[in-house]
Amino acid sequence: MNHNAPRVIKSADGTEIYCDAAGDPSKPAVVFITGLSMTTLIFDTVFNDKRWTEKLYLVRYDPRGHGMSGKPVDEASWESKRLAQDFDAVVGEFRLVKPFVLGWSMGATHVADILAAHPPSYISGIINVEGLPYLAAGVFSSLCKSAALNVLEVMQRTEDVPLFQEMAELFVMMCSDKLPYNLRLACLGGVMVQPRMVVRRLVSRVQDESGLLKAGKEMKLPMLMVWGGEDKLSSCAGFKEVLEGWQEYTEVGLLEADHVPWLSCPEEFRNVILDWVEAVLLGRKTAD
Repeated sequence: MNHNAPRVIKSADGTEIYCDAAGDPSKPAVVFITGLSMTTLIFDTVFNDKRWTEKLYLVRYDPRGHGMSGKPVDEASWESKRLAQDFDAVVGEFRLVKPFVLGWSMGATHVADILAAHPPSYISGIINVEGLPYLAAGVFSSLCKSAALNVLEVMQRTEDVPLFQEMAELFVMMCSDKLPYNLRLACLGGVMVQPRMVVRRLVSRVQDESGLLKAGKEMKLPMLMVWGGEDKLSSCAGFKEVLEGWQEYTEVGLLEADHVPWLSCPEEFRNVILDWVEAVLLGRKTAD
């Protein structure tokens, strides 16, 4: 089988996880984790771009509850360790060693799950793209715009179908007005096939963020935070405060980017990621 071919694997608890890859496995690996209710399709323009795959080995997966992965709704399936085990299954399937993790939007919270289960040395660095670093009431209020909080609340309901449909379409449109029509429909499809209980389980799961914070404040795990000046869902205003004391921290603002910067500012976004990964690897080599 083609090493990069799409496949469905099983996490530790048996939940099916869809994943695929692009590029040369000998290159530095970056695992992409998608945001709330989205699917791996949102990353297609990146994975189909040779300017990315010439430099990096790109891996992506649908987290449990999303896209083509299994969608359990019981509480036990949403313990923090389960999301870490999904990541572990992907790492093992593609034989990755110390990959970088790119978490977009709500997908960025998965890094806290991963680092609650593993030491910082398990990964090479964190790329947070307009996302929450971990789940906590204060983090939600400081990093999510009010419109995003309103949409999120409605997307957990089951009793008002017309309102849900309206909010689902609004949510996708707020992500980016650069979405091609077929991708917009695919994103809406991702929202529609996701059980409402999955949204509730995902945003309310209990996390221990101490491993994440220790990784940055004591162990110098590198983090890149990318935000967009035209983002309608999240705000970078409170990010530094949430991660105060993170030692190897780089923040880059793309003033014309929306919540999907690889579509709204593709050249700038690609250059930022590639340059940062190269700098981190060069710094590690120099230190060694």
